[in-house]
Amino acid sequence: MASKYAIGVDLGGTKILAAVVDAQGSVRAAAKKATQAEKGPEAVINRIRKAMDEALDKAKLTKDRVAAIGIGAPGIIDSVNGVVISLTNLPGWHNIAIAQSLRRWHAVPVSLSNDVRVAAVGEHRVGAGLGVHSMIAVFVGTGIGGGIIVNDKPWVGFRSSAGEVGHMVILADGPYAPGGGIRGGIEALASRSAIDRDLRAGIAAGRKSVLPDLLKEKGNDAITSSVLAKAVSKNDPLTIEVLRRAAYYLGLHAASLINAFDPEMLVYGGGVIEALGEWMVAQIRDVAKQHAINRTGLDKVKIVEAKLGEQAGAIGAALMALDALKA
Repeated sequence: MASKYAIGVDLGGTKILAAVVDAQGSVRAAAKKATQAEKGPEAVINRIRKAMDEALDKAKLTKDRVAAIGIGAPGIIDSVNGVVISLTNLPGWHNIAIAQSLRRWHAVPVSLSNDVRVAAVGEHRVGAGLGVHSMIAVFVGTGIGGGIIVNDKPWVGFRSSAGEVGHMVILADGPYAPGGGIRGGIEALASRSAIDRDLRAGIAAGRKSVLPDLLKEKGNDAITSSVLAKAVSKNDPLTIEVLRRAAYYLGLHAASLINAFDPEMLVYGGGVIEALGEWMVAQIRDVAKQHAINRTGLDKVKIVEAKLGEQAGAIGAALMALDALKA
Protein backbone atom coordinates (compact mmCIF):
# COMPACT_ATOMS: atom_id res chain seq x y z
CA MET A 1 0.00 0.00 0.00
CA ALA A 2 1.39 3.40 -0.99
CA SER A 3 2.37 5.72 1.85
CA LYS A 4 0.01 8.53 2.67
CA TYR A 5 1.08 12.09 3.37
CA ALA A 6 -0.35 15.22 4.90
CA ILE A 7 0.16 18.76 3.70
CA GLY A 8 1.00 21.14 6.50
CA VAL A 9 0.46 24.86 6.00
CA ASP A 10 1.95 27.65 8.09
CA LEU A 11 -0.06 30.80 7.39
CA GLY A 12 1.77 33.98 8.36
CA GLY A 13 1.21 37.68 7.90
CA THR A 14 3.85 37.92 5.18
CA LYS A 15 4.42 34.34 3.95
CA ILE A 16 2.69 31.01 3.47
CA LEU A 17 4.72 27.81 3.78
CA ALA A 18 3.23 24.51 2.60
CA ALA A 19 5.03 21.21 3.14
CA VAL A 20 4.32 17.62 2.13
CA VAL A 21 5.06 15.60 5.26
CA ASP A 22 5.08 11.86 5.93
CA ALA A 23 3.91 10.07 9.09
CA GLN A 24 7.42 10.28 10.59
CA GLY A 25 7.52 14.05 10.23
CA SER A 26 9.94 14.12 7.31
CA VAL A 27 9.40 16.84 4.71
CA ARG A 28 9.16 15.44 1.18
CA ALA A 29 8.96 18.91 -0.39
CA ALA A 30 7.93 22.45 0.53
CA ALA A 31 6.83 25.64 -1.22
CA LYS A 32 6.63 29.23 -0.07
CA LYS A 33 4.41 32.09 -1.25
CA ALA A 34 3.96 35.70 -0.21
CA THR A 35 0.69 35.97 1.73
CA GLN A 36 -0.50 39.20 0.08
CA ALA A 37 -2.77 39.71 3.08
CA GLU A 38 -3.95 43.10 1.87
CA LYS A 39 -5.97 41.39 -0.89
CA GLY A 40 -8.31 39.76 1.64
CA PRO A 41 -9.16 36.24 2.81
CA GLU A 42 -10.27 34.67 -0.48
CA ALA A 43 -7.10 35.82 -2.24
CA VAL A 44 -4.98 34.45 0.62
CA ILE A 45 -6.79 31.10 0.49
CA ASN A 46 -6.04 30.96 -3.24
CA ARG A 47 -2.38 31.58 -2.38
CA ILE A 48 -2.52 28.66 0.07
CA ARG A 49 -3.92 26.41 -2.69
CA LYS A 50 -1.13 27.49 -5.04
CA ALA A 51 1.49 26.77 -2.38
CA MET A 52 0.01 23.30 -1.82
CA ASP A 53 -0.04 22.63 -5.58
CA GLU A 54 3.59 23.68 -5.87
CA ALA A 55 4.67 21.54 -2.88
CA LEU A 56 2.92 18.51 -4.39
CA ASP A 57 4.56 19.13 -7.76
CA LYS A 58 7.99 19.35 -6.11
CA ALA A 59 7.28 16.11 -4.24
CA LYS A 60 6.21 14.45 -7.52
CA LEU A 61 2.97 13.33 -5.90
CA THR A 62 -0.70 13.56 -6.82
CA LYS A 63 -3.55 14.62 -4.56
CA ASP A 64 -4.73 11.04 -4.04
CA ARG A 65 -1.59 10.49 -1.90
CA VAL A 66 -2.68 13.27 0.49
CA ALA A 67 -4.72 11.90 3.40
CA ALA A 68 -5.16 15.14 5.38
CA ILE A 69 -4.38 18.84 5.48
CA GLY A 70 -3.23 20.72 8.57
CA ILE A 71 -3.00 24.47 8.91
CA GLY A 72 -1.63 26.74 11.60
CA ALA A 73 -2.89 30.33 11.66
CA PRO A 74 -1.93 33.30 13.86
CA GLY A 75 -5.01 34.32 15.77
CA ILE A 76 -8.19 33.14 17.44
CA ILE A 77 -9.25 29.78 16.05
CA ASP A 78 -12.33 27.57 16.30
CA SER A 79 -10.53 24.27 15.74
CA VAL A 80 -13.65 22.12 16.12
CA ASN A 81 -15.46 23.81 13.23
CA GLY A 82 -12.40 24.76 11.19
CA VAL A 83 -13.20 28.46 11.40
CA VAL A 84 -10.84 31.40 11.77
CA ILE A 85 -12.51 33.82 14.17
CA SER A 86 -9.89 36.54 13.71
CA LEU A 87 -6.26 36.68 12.62
CA THR A 88 -3.39 38.83 13.81
CA ASN A 89 -2.03 41.15 11.09
CA LEU A 90 -4.36 39.79 8.37
CA PRO A 91 -7.17 42.23 7.56
CA GLY A 92 -10.70 41.01 6.94
CA TRP A 93 -10.35 37.62 8.61
CA HIS A 94 -13.50 37.32 10.67
CA ASN A 95 -15.36 34.01 10.92
CA ILE A 96 -13.75 32.54 7.80
CA ALA A 97 -14.52 28.83 7.23
CA ILE A 98 -11.04 28.02 6.01
CA ALA A 99 -11.29 24.24 6.48
CA GLN A 100 -14.32 24.09 4.20
CA SER A 101 -12.50 26.19 1.59
CA LEU A 102 -9.47 23.91 1.61
CA ARG A 103 -11.64 20.79 1.34
CA ARG A 104 -12.75 22.15 -2.03
CA TRP A 105 -9.10 21.87 -3.12
CA HIS A 106 -9.02 18.23 -1.97
CA ALA A 107 -11.84 16.41 -0.14
CA VAL A 108 -9.90 15.20 2.91
CA PRO A 109 -10.09 16.13 6.62
CA VAL A 110 -8.62 19.55 7.43
CA SER A 111 -7.17 20.26 10.86
CA LEU A 112 -6.94 23.90 11.99
CA SER A 113 -4.95 25.17 14.98
CA ASN A 114 -2.97 28.12 16.27
CA ASP A 115 0.32 28.73 14.44
CA VAL A 116 2.62 28.60 17.44
CA ARG A 117 0.84 25.55 18.87
CA VAL A 118 1.51 23.57 15.69
CA ALA A 119 5.12 24.77 15.69
CA ALA A 120 5.48 23.50 19.26
CA VAL A 121 4.11 20.12 18.15
CA GLY A 122 6.64 20.01 15.31
CA GLU A 123 9.54 20.74 17.66
CA HIS A 124 8.26 18.18 20.17
CA ARG A 125 7.76 15.36 17.70
CA VAL A 126 10.81 15.69 15.44
CA GLY A 127 12.81 18.69 16.62
CA ALA A 128 14.55 19.86 19.79
CA GLY A 129 11.94 18.24 22.05
CA LEU A 130 12.20 14.75 20.59
CA GLY A 131 12.00 12.24 23.44
CA VAL A 132 10.68 14.54 26.18
CA HIS A 133 7.13 14.25 27.51
CA SER A 134 6.54 17.82 28.69
CA MET A 135 7.86 21.00 27.12
CA ILE A 136 7.01 24.59 26.38
CA ALA A 137 8.08 26.24 23.14
CA VAL A 138 8.53 30.02 23.03
CA PHE A 139 8.89 31.74 19.66
CA VAL A 140 10.44 35.21 19.70
CA GLY A 141 9.72 37.11 16.50
CA THR A 142 7.63 40.15 15.61
CA GLY A 143 5.55 39.08 18.62
CA ILE A 144 6.02 36.29 21.15
CA GLY A 145 3.94 33.13 21.10
CA GLY A 146 4.18 29.65 22.47
CA GLY A 147 2.84 26.16 22.75
CA ILE A 148 2.58 23.80 25.71
CA ILE A 149 3.07 20.03 25.55
CA VAL A 150 1.85 17.94 28.50
CA ASN A 151 2.12 14.14 28.52
CA ASP A 152 3.15 14.18 24.84
CA LYS A 153 0.06 16.13 23.74
CA PRO A 154 -0.58 19.82 23.07
CA TRP A 155 -2.42 21.37 25.99
CA VAL A 156 -5.18 23.56 24.56
CA GLY A 157 -6.98 24.65 27.73
CA PHE A 158 -10.65 25.01 28.62
CA ARG A 159 -11.42 27.45 25.76
CA SER A 160 -8.75 26.14 23.38
CA SER A 161 -6.67 29.28 23.97
CA ALA A 162 -3.84 27.95 26.14
CA GLY A 163 -0.29 28.87 25.20
CA GLU A 164 -0.61 32.66 25.06
CA VAL A 165 2.70 32.94 26.87
CA GLY A 166 3.52 36.19 25.09
CA HIS A 167 0.93 37.98 27.20
CA MET A 168 2.22 36.91 30.61
CA VAL A 169 2.92 40.10 32.58
CA ILE A 170 6.58 40.47 33.54
CA LEU A 171 6.77 44.20 34.34
CA ALA A 172 3.74 45.76 36.01
CA ASP A 173 2.98 49.20 34.51
CA GLY A 174 5.45 48.45 31.73
CA PRO A 175 4.93 49.42 28.08
CA TYR A 176 2.33 48.11 25.70
CA ALA A 177 3.55 45.98 22.81
CA PRO A 178 3.84 47.98 19.57
CA GLY A 179 0.99 45.91 18.11
CA GLY A 180 -1.19 46.07 21.23
CA GLY A 181 -1.72 43.30 23.75
CA ILE A 182 -1.17 43.26 27.49
CA ARG A 183 0.66 46.09 29.22
CA GLY A 184 3.94 44.86 30.66
CA GLY A 185 3.66 41.48 28.95
CA ILE A 186 6.78 39.73 27.69
CA GLU A 187 5.77 40.57 24.10
CA ALA A 188 5.88 44.26 25.06
CA LEU A 189 9.36 43.85 26.50
CA ALA A 190 11.30 41.34 24.40
CA SER A 191 9.69 40.77 20.99
CA ARG A 192 11.51 42.03 17.91
CA SER A 193 8.94 44.83 17.72
CA ALA A 194 9.78 45.85 21.29
CA ILE A 195 13.51 45.58 20.61
CA ASP A 196 13.04 47.75 17.49
CA ARG A 197 11.14 50.35 19.56
CA ASP A 198 13.86 50.52 22.22
CA LEU A 199 16.68 50.72 19.69
CA ARG A 200 15.05 53.56 17.79
CA ALA A 201 14.41 55.41 21.06
CA GLY A 202 18.10 55.08 21.91
CA ILE A 203 19.19 56.37 18.50
CA ALA A 204 16.71 59.27 18.75
CA ALA A 205 18.18 60.15 22.15
CA GLY A 206 21.64 60.47 20.58
CA ARG A 207 23.13 57.11 21.48
CA LYS A 208 25.94 56.05 19.13
CA SER A 209 25.24 52.88 17.18
CA VAL A 210 26.27 51.07 14.01
CA LEU A 211 22.58 50.46 13.22
CA PRO A 212 22.05 53.53 11.00
CA ASP A 213 25.02 52.47 8.86
CA LEU A 214 23.82 48.86 8.69
CA LEU A 215 20.36 49.99 7.60
CA LYS A 216 21.88 52.28 4.99
CA GLU A 217 23.93 49.37 3.62
CA LYS A 218 20.82 47.19 3.51
CA GLY A 219 18.86 49.82 1.65
CA ASN A 220 15.80 49.97 3.93
CA ASP A 221 14.85 50.97 7.44
CA ALA A 222 13.79 47.57 8.82
CA ILE A 223 15.71 46.37 11.88
CA THR A 224 15.45 42.67 11.08
CA SER A 225 16.78 39.81 13.19
CA SER A 226 19.76 39.48 10.82
CA VAL A 227 20.56 43.17 11.35
CA LEU A 228 20.50 42.59 15.12
CA ALA A 229 22.93 39.70 14.73
CA LYS A 230 25.28 41.79 12.61
CA ALA A 231 25.20 44.64 15.15
CA VAL A 232 26.06 42.19 17.94
CA SER A 233 28.97 40.81 15.87
CA LYS A 234 30.26 44.39 15.66
CA ASN A 235 29.92 44.81 19.46
CA ASP A 236 27.46 47.65 19.07
CA PRO A 237 26.88 48.83 22.67
CA LEU A 238 23.30 50.04 22.17
CA THR A 239 22.16 46.82 20.47
CA ILE A 240 23.88 44.65 23.08
CA GLU A 241 22.35 46.65 25.91
CA VAL A 242 18.82 46.38 24.50
CA LEU A 243 19.16 42.68 23.69
CA ARG A 244 20.62 41.87 27.11
CA ARG A 245 17.64 43.57 28.72
CA ALA A 246 15.27 41.59 26.47
CA ALA A 247 17.11 38.36 27.39
CA TYR A 248 16.80 39.25 31.09
CA TYR A 249 13.04 39.65 30.78
CA LEU A 250 12.83 36.42 28.76
CA GLY A 251 14.77 34.72 31.55
CA LEU A 252 12.30 35.95 34.17
CA HIS A 253 9.49 34.75 31.91
CA ALA A 254 11.20 31.36 31.56
CA ALA A 255 11.52 31.07 35.34
CA SER A 256 7.79 31.71 35.69
CA LEU A 257 7.06 28.99 33.12
CA ILE A 258 9.31 26.58 35.02
CA ASN A 259 7.73 27.49 38.35
CA ALA A 260 4.20 27.09 37.00
CA PHE A 261 4.54 24.02 34.74
CA ASP A 262 7.77 22.25 35.77
CA PRO A 263 8.45 21.07 32.17
CA GLU A 264 11.35 18.89 31.12
CA MET A 265 12.37 21.44 28.50
CA LEU A 266 11.90 24.98 27.25
CA VAL A 267 12.53 25.37 23.52
CA TYR A 268 13.27 28.81 22.04
CA GLY A 269 12.70 29.60 18.38
CA GLY A 270 11.53 32.41 16.12
CA GLY A 271 13.51 34.88 14.05
CA VAL A 272 15.32 36.60 16.91
CA ILE A 273 16.55 33.32 18.39
CA GLU A 274 17.45 31.86 14.97
CA ALA A 275 19.62 34.92 14.29
CA LEU A 276 21.28 35.20 17.71
CA GLY A 277 21.36 31.54 18.76
CA GLU A 278 23.20 30.50 21.90
CA TRP A 279 24.33 34.09 22.53
CA MET A 280 20.71 34.88 23.44
CA VAL A 281 19.59 31.50 24.78
CA ALA A 282 22.52 31.26 27.24
CA GLN A 283 21.43 34.54 28.84
CA ILE A 284 17.82 33.38 29.08
CA ARG A 285 18.99 30.10 30.64
CA ASP A 286 21.17 31.81 33.25
CA VAL A 287 18.47 34.19 34.43
CA ALA A 288 15.79 31.49 34.43
CA LYS A 289 17.82 29.20 36.65
CA GLN A 290 18.57 32.04 39.07
CA HIS A 291 14.84 32.62 39.58
CA ALA A 292 13.39 29.10 39.50
CA ILE A 293 12.02 28.31 42.95
CA ASN A 294 12.72 24.56 43.10
CA ARG A 295 16.48 24.08 42.96
CA THR A 296 16.38 20.28 43.20
CA GLY A 297 17.27 18.72 39.86
CA LEU A 298 17.09 22.11 38.16
CA ASP A 299 20.03 21.21 35.91
CA LYS A 300 17.81 18.54 34.33
CA VAL A 301 15.41 21.19 33.00
CA LYS A 302 16.81 21.93 29.54
CA ILE A 303 16.57 25.35 27.90
CA VAL A 304 17.57 24.96 24.27
CA GLU A 305 17.28 26.38 20.76
CA ALA A 306 14.62 25.07 18.39
CA LYS A 307 15.87 22.90 15.54
CA LEU A 308 13.28 23.03 12.74
CA GLY A 309 13.46 26.70 11.80
CA GLU A 310 10.68 28.01 9.60
CA GLN A 311 9.38 24.50 8.83
CA ALA A 312 8.30 23.78 12.43
CA GLY A 313 4.74 25.04 11.93
CA ALA A 314 4.10 23.20 8.66
CA ILE A 315 5.51 19.95 10.08
CA GLY A 316 3.49 20.23 13.27
CA ALA A 317 0.30 21.08 11.38
CA ALA A 318 0.74 18.05 9.14
CA LEU A 319 1.41 15.70 12.04
CA MET A 320 -1.63 16.98 13.94
CA ALA A 321 -3.74 16.40 10.82
CA LEU A 322 -2.47 12.81 10.56
CA ASP A 323 -3.11 12.30 14.30
CA ALA A 324 -6.71 13.43 13.81
CA LEU A 325 -7.25 10.62 11.30
CA LYS A 326 -6.54 8.10 14.05
CA ALA A 327 -8.83 9.70 16.64
